[in-house]
Amino acid sequence: MSELVTILHVLVAAAWFGHKLLIPRDVRVSVRHTDSATLLIERMSRAQRLGIVTGLATLATGIWLMYLTTGVLDAAPNTYVALGAVLASFLVGGAVARPAWKRIREAVEAEDIPRAAAGVTTFNRAISLESLLWILALTMMFA
Repeated sequence: MSELVTILHVLVAAAWFGHKLLIPRDVRVSVRHTDSATLLIERMSRAQRLGIVTGLATLATGIWLMYLTTGVLDAAPNTYVALGAVLASFLVGGAVARPAWKRIREAVEAEDIPRAAAGVTTFNRAISLESLLWILALTMMFA
């Protein structure tokens, strides 16, 4: 059973990280023009749903693996570091990336392209930090 959960965990973790790879450039480029910025909102809505589902699935399967292999309370310290990195990623997403995206989206909807473009740096930094935390979590799985 743990092999199956491991495969599932790796798949959802890869989807969680992978969906973010093109987002920073897409946002940076798309907010410069009203037409592409409007289409960006739809793409970002899908990416946001995918990110939430795969992020939560990564957390759930990771905890499930802890339960199946060592028990949640007896996991190795590196596993707790990985868990902390995942939880920190959720915090960055909820406290920084999501509000920054909301400001960009509202500016695009108001057709205020300069205001939308002004919010891109904060959003992209948050996405980059989330990605670094994901890499830390991955690294801890092999430590």
